[in-house]
Amino acid sequence: MFRSFLIGLSVIISSSCSLLLTDHKDDYLKEKQEKSLSLPENIVSRPIIDYYPINSSNTESVGSEYDIPMPQQVFSSGASNEVRMHKLGQVRWVYVETLPSSAWPMLNDFWVTNDITIARSDPTTGIIESSNLGNEGSESKLVMKVEHGIRQASSEIFISHLTFIDGQWIRLEGEENLEEKTLRNVLDYFASTPPSGGTSLVALNLNFGQKAVLMQDDNKKSFIKLDLEYARAWAAVDRALKEALIEVNDLDREEGIFYVNFSRQEEKGFLSKMFSSNSYNGAFQILIKEIDQKTCKVTIFAEQEEAKAYERELLSEINQSLS
Repeated sequence: MFRSFLIGLSVIISSSCSLLLTDHKDDYLKEKQEKSLSLPENIVSRPIIDYYPINSSNTESVGSEYDIPMPQQVFSSGASNEVRMHKLGQVRWVYVETLPSSAWPMLNDFWVTNDITIARSDPTTGIIESSNLGNEGSESKLVMKVEHGIRQASSEIFISHLTFIDGQWIRLEGEENLEEKTLRNVLDYFASTPPSGGTSLVALNLNFGQKAVLMQDDNKKSFIKLDLEYARAWAAVDRALKEALIEVNDLDREEGIFYVNFSRQEEKGFLSKMFSSNSYNGAFQILIKEIDQKTCKVTIFAEQEEAKAYERELLSEINQSLS
């Protein structure tokens, strides 16, 4: 009797051990995808944004040696501060003092919060498009684009209302009201929504599109490359000169020239300061040249030969004020 009990007990224990020790980590690969949950007709679901769509792959090639990669990190630390509206001519945009990768998740949430259905959201280009907003028989959509601003760690948000006519999407005259209204809603959203404290890593590439970059040409002459149309490039340099307290004697907008005075007090040792004054004040021309419709080049030319040594220093001052 006791022997039979021991045999039965050993069988139970061995069976339990086999269940406990069996590797079930790949069991999910054998599961079948069920139908999506459906809601009653009188209930409207809030849109869900799939930030990490799963790439389709051949599951038959997945074996027991397959390593599941760690999920991509969604957020890292970050915050936004100043928010304001800008206007130059007919162009309006919202300026946000945060990197585009930090603004990106908040912009997606803005569309969801305002019950605007997203048709396309592309973090590689910074573009978000709405679904059809037109009435029956017409097609229109809102297109939002976020870009890196002129200043470091800043974002610029643009809105366009496009209509589908004759096989192409075009912007009609008189759409400024809807675009401005949407931009003001974006402005209010960023101003009233606490910073998420996160950065979308899938949109990190947007952080490298700075619009003001200090460069050198083939002759080793320094210049600032501005990824801006001429009107805005002129306004940006004008603002930079005022912020840097650089005196403007005259200007010629048609020729793209600022005539300025640039002074500098060179810092030397204590004894040098007592017995000598090594300061400089010279006249310069700041030339803004349009390379194409969306790019301009800013160069400095000294009016006196002895002032050429200070051309790069003046350019750096302007670039620092721009960024």
